[in-house]
Amino acid sequence: CDTHMAVHGRLDIIEETVEKTVEHLEAEVKGLLGQLEELAWNLPPGPFSPTPDLLGDDHF
Repeated sequence: CDTHMAVHGRLDIIEETVEKTVEHLEAEVKGLLGQLEELAWNLPPGPFSPTPDLLGDDHF
């Protein structure tokens, strides 16, 4: 019974650590995506960048 309780205690600690790690990684990814989005808006149009089809007649 003591071993069982010890295992559950360690599993609780591992679960808490994993949850904190996932939260940290989610925050990091969200920050990186925000930075990439800012960079994308500031990039000058290049020869390979798609031009938006505002009128919907790209097939003509």
